[in-house]
Amino acid sequence: MPLFGVYALFFADRGLDAAQITTMLAVWSVSAFVLEVPSGAWADVLDRRRLLVAAGVVYTAAFTCWLLVPSYAGFVAGFVLWSLSDAMKSGTFEAFLYDELAAVGREHRYGLVRSRAETAGVLTMAVAIAAAAPLHRIGGFELVGWVSVGVTLVHLLVALSLPRAARAEPPGPDDVAAEDLPEPEPVSVQAWLSALRSGLGEAVAAPAVRRVLLAYTTVVAVVGLDEFFNLVLADGGTSVGVIAWVMAGVVLAEAVGTWLADRVARLEGRAHAGLVLTGTLLLAAGAWTAGSGPWSFVALGAGYAVVSSAYVAGDIRLQATMSGDARATVTSVAALTAEVGFLVTLALVGLGTLVADLSVVVAGVALLLAVPATLTAWRAPPG
Repeated sequence: MPLFGVYALFFADRGLDAAQITTMLAVWSVSAFVLEVPSGAWADVLDRRRLLVAAGVVYTAAFTCWLLVPSYAGFVAGFVLWSLSDAMKSGTFEAFLYDELAAVGREHRYGLVRSRAETAGVLTMAVAIAAAAPLHRIGGFELVGWVSVGVTLVHLLVALSLPRAARAEPPGPDDVAAEDLPEPEPVSVQAWLSALRSGLGEAVAAPAVRRVLLAYTTVVAVVGLDEFFNLVLADGGTSVGVIAWVMAGVVLAEAVGTWLADRVARLEGRAHAGLVLTGTLLLAAGAWTAGSGPWSFVALGAGYAVVSSAYVAGDIRLQATMSGDARATVTSVAALTAEVGFLVTLALVGLGTLVADLSVVVAGVALLLAVPATLTAWRAPPG
């Protein structure tokens, strides 16, 4: 999506001030909170392929709304639609992938496939963000936007091409082949509530799942510091042109990290905790020394690669740890806890900037988060 890298500038170009943009982001966050877990329960009672297709339609509508109604109201509506689309996909995609692999007896390859898919997404994002600059020079924000809408249509076509997989059920004495499974019962409010209770129950009551969720949440809080990389580098005196190249390098480093996520998911105890601690300390060092030379850029990129790898590995651990039949709901609970972790990071940085420079604050927050991230990583079971 080329628009991802410049949509805040698009809003400003349409006359919105910083306060209005901030309130839109708040609406985006709140709507994501409200929709996340209930939508995961949808995916445990509805056909997941159809839900992914519907999410693709809503995704296209979100950005089309921005372009056809480029005003505060239109942007807010687009953000709400974007949240709905993300909520419909969150948990659904992961559970669909696991079920598709389980249907052919290859659920053990989930970690490898998931990490490779994440890497492909990161690399595609890097290319798309880089494409925004020439597209804007040629046709302004309108061209960037409509090309982005075209990308969402490709996303929709891919969703339409997905097969329908049988659901992975807990093992039992009466196991049958995937192709012999009956069609799911008609969807009802009772079935949705049952799936919601089952997923929330497993997330809270199962010790292994709970430990993975805690580790996932704390590492997401560290990953959330990436929202401030541009500003930290700028405060350190780095030029805009150099920042663009540094951020491209950070994204490529992230791709390496996600590529190795399936291996990271197999780490446990001291090795897992040491990896997370190393990544967090590198981020702190990169932020503290931002602008002092190339080593600060390397530290940021390397640290982000490590924590991104641990983040993707967290999902792999979660899918391997779950045993109930509400897989998508539990995954959505993880996404919700991740949102909480990210909001904690935003709050800490926001409060810190009242008394110190941003680079010092980001480094300090990274050091602060290193403690819970390391401790929870130590206790998380392998995937």
